[in-house]
Amino acid sequence: MAIVIRKATEQDIPHIAALAGRAFHPTTDWLTRQIFPLHLQPNNIPDGEAALPWRISRKTAILRSPNTASIVAIDTSAPDNQIVGFALWDLPAGDEETKQQQQMVTAAEAELPAAVTDLKAYAELQAILKEDCRATFGDRELKDVWHLDFIGVDPKHQRKGIGKALLSWGVEQATKAGRDCYLMATPQGRPLYEAAGFEVVRPLDMFGVMHHSMILRTKHVNGTRA
Repeated sequence: MAIVIRKATEQDIPHIAALAGRAFHPTTDWLTRQIFPLHLQPNNIPDGEAALPWRISRKTAILRSPNTASIVAIDTSAPDNQIVGFALWDLPAGDEETKQQQQMVTAAEAELPAAVTDLKAYAELQAILKEDCRATFGDRELKDVWHLDFIGVDPKHQRKGIGKALLSWGVEQATKAGRDCYLMATPQGRPLYEAAGFEVVRPLDMFGVMHHSMILRTKHVNGTRA
């Protein structure tokens, strides 16, 4: 396997959305199971696929947003240069945000499919994340950091360094810009982030399973002290 990291294109979106459905499937991913509980999924299609149109809409909006970076991991040894992983980063907004930019970022929250979604659980999750952002960064929340929204790796290609490569891309970009990196780690993802130098900010109880907000400060990457 030969992995290349590149920026995503609109042509990649259906593949990214389908991969996200496999990587964050309600039968294997704890948070997805709370947001898209199995008892709400229709019987006539496979579990998780009812949310596919929403995934496509949301990832399209994110790709078009000026304050995000969508990247993919490509297996160049595969005949069709298969997408085997992706990452979505929220970029620092800076002090010169325009109204148009703010609207585009807001538009990234595509409307959830109400029939298959536990909207109360989704609102609770968003409240937990927002509260942690405010507790960590104050009123500016994520506007001054590189925020890792998602890393997804095809279940068939996990433990091959793909997640590490996707993470390293963002860390390198943030380091060049002198910015910290912030994320919310699942129990499964935490070892990857700790190996990259991320430190726990605080534990977050998400529907009975402990997750952790984590940060990588630029001074740690550069080996200096602020």
